[in-house]
Amino acid sequence: MIPETTEAEELVISGLQKASAATVVRINYRASPVYPYPTPFHDVLSGYDWILRNLLQDQFQRPYLARLGVCGELMGGSLATMLGLTECRLGESRISAVSLSNPIVDWVFHEDLPLVDPADLPEPVAPEETAFPADEDVMALTVPTPLKPVRKSTKKQQITSWQQYGDNPIIPTLTLSAERDVLFSRSEHCFDRFASPIHFFRSPYAQMVATQQDDMFASTQPDEPLDFETQMSLDHYDSVTHKPVEAPEPPVLTRCRAYTRNYPPAGTNLSLPKWTIMAGAESPLRDQARELTRALRRSTARHALKTYAGRSRWHDANEKTAYEEKAEKKVQFDECSPGMGLWTQHEGNEDWKKHVHDVGNWMKSTLSNDTKF
Repeated sequence: MIPETTEAEELVISGLQKASAATVVRINYRASPVYPYPTPFHDVLSGYDWILRNLLQDQFQRPYLARLGVCGELMGGSLATMLGLTECRLGESRISAVSLSNPIVDWVFHEDLPLVDPADLPEPVAPEETAFPADEDVMALTVPTPLKPVRKSTKKQQITSWQQYGDNPIIPTLTLSAERDVLFSRSEHCFDRFASPIHFFRSPYAQMVATQQDDMFASTQPDEPLDFETQMSLDHYDSVTHKPVEAPEPPVLTRCRAYTRNYPPAGTNLSLPKWTIMAGAESPLRDQARELTRALRRSTARHALKTYAGRSRWHDANEKTAYEEKAEKKVQFDECSPGMGLWTQHEGNEDWKKHVHDVGNWMKSTLSNDTKF
């Protein structure tokens, strides 16, 4: 996504290896017009399976359980997030630590869509898993309440990082949108939870709506079946006079309300790893990193509170605060200021080496720590 970063990537990997004192494996996934979605995700999962089969063996060639860490930046951050959310099963080798820099966790760039007043947002076409609005605190709610008419807000819309820093020279939003159009041959693929991992925690802020075709007359069927001769005559007439059927119009991307999703699902043995998420103060992806941090902290606190405190104390204010504080330690967020905060962008970023070494040291400490929360 950022051209000519091979040398910078080598320096990052070298720094991670030195600071973490661990074996570092780089997965060279394919992502191009020739290898669109879902090729990158298959490549990463295949690489992960190869590591489990070939590197997690003792001196007698016997497999052993291990705690693994994964790092990623930009689209690599998207893939690392997907891996951390899905390959974290208890009782087997698993991802226990995830470090991200400016991850792309939502390819549905809803800032590209026209602004709509929150009161005018339509409901999603398909029903959602919960009735809790995505922008509200799920742990503070007991039961969903019917939606009430909302007065149109007179407040000005806050400027997002996408809008504020979209013209930056390193990763402008036009480049990100162009990359999306190249990587996803169909727009609906961007809604896949493996492609946009934030959708594990909430439904999209947009949806694909199919346009109605003006061929109702052709599809109308008579109430009574016609005899064979009459039907043959009608078919012959249609074959002579009927115009060629035009290709259906592609679905339209529109805004809609978003609702919270509970992840990990109940009854699974998934246990979310520890996270450290970085984003530049001047990065258009800063808000995505912040949202992922909030979603992970909410999920971590909610899951721990349910597990250790029980249902009756879900909404106890003191318990809620205590588990939220623990979740903040498990999911750390670092806003690098000034600049983009990219590991592989060394020019004008004198702190890149320190950030990489900090990640390596954090990985070393986290993977050797046996705490479960």
